[in-house]
Amino acid sequence: MQIDNHKCFSLTKKGNSNPEQFIKNRFRRVDTVTKSFKLIHPEDLNLYMTNLKEKFSEYVGNYIFNTDAFDWKVLQEELEILPNFPELEKLVFYYICKTIKLPENYSSDQGEIELGYFNRIKALERVSYFVVRTFVDTYGKEIGTAIYKEIVPYLLEDMRSRDTSEKPEDPKTVTILDPHKRNLDSWCKSGLADFSYHIFDDYKVVYRFDSCLTPEALKEFDDPDIAYLSSCYIGDVPEFNIGRSINLRRTQTLHHAKFCDELYWNNYVHPDTEQPSLEFTENIGKDM
Repeated sequence: MQIDNHKCFSLTKKGNSNPEQFIKNRFRRVDTVTKSFKLIHPEDLNLYMTNLKEKFSEYVGNYIFNTDAFDWKVLQEELEILPNFPELEKLVFYYICKTIKLPENYSSDQGEIELGYFNRIKALERVSYFVVRTFVDTYGKEIGTAIYKEIVPYLLEDMRSRDTSEKPEDPKTVTILDPHKRNLDSWCKSGLADFSYHIFDDYKVVYRFDSCLTPEALKEFDDPDIAYLSSCYIGDVPEFNIGRSINLRRTQTLHHAKFCDELYWNNYVHPDTEQPSLEFTENIGKDM
């Protein structure tokens, strides 16, 4: 058993990042969502894309960035839908550059540069937020929410198709210790959160997040339901744990509550383990 607290939350930490790869990833998310939507409601694709263009236009304003600073053949690799809507594609590009505060003289041949972690989180989460919010604005909250929930399994399928990690011969040997250490290093380096944890054994750990950059990036919209849906919801659907040795379960997040409880466990060692009570998680480390 191990218990500890970490005060790492920061809006100002910076680190190196490749803007080209970041833009590609955001383009791919928009493309995957719209490609999946086309499978469900092909008759409404043009309407949705027009509404999404208006959403990004509202937040881009008069901002522009030199599109020739990037190789668009690279940015558009594997995209199927987005390049067919060039005005929207350019607005998504502008919004990302604006939000990550990309220097005006940057070009992709410079590779990695130092960027603010919080600005990167804002670009990542807000692009997703606009995508989901546009479903709600187009169809109303009930139908728009249902449409996005229908799309999420397609997103997970896409994520699994890109997972190149080796699968263990015996899933029972997979512990939470290595990913736990990587999480600590990553979360503290990026200023992601203030958090505490309780390690029960080598195969089970629960975290309490008292702050996090993800809800922070979306809180100004004062729209917790759609903020949660566009960011954390994907980790809470049953399909998320398919094929994983280490499972994730939450009962609440910072979008709606004062803390987030995240349980990670090896389901082969602890089948369908019980979630620690919210009272237990709330009190982790408070007597230290």
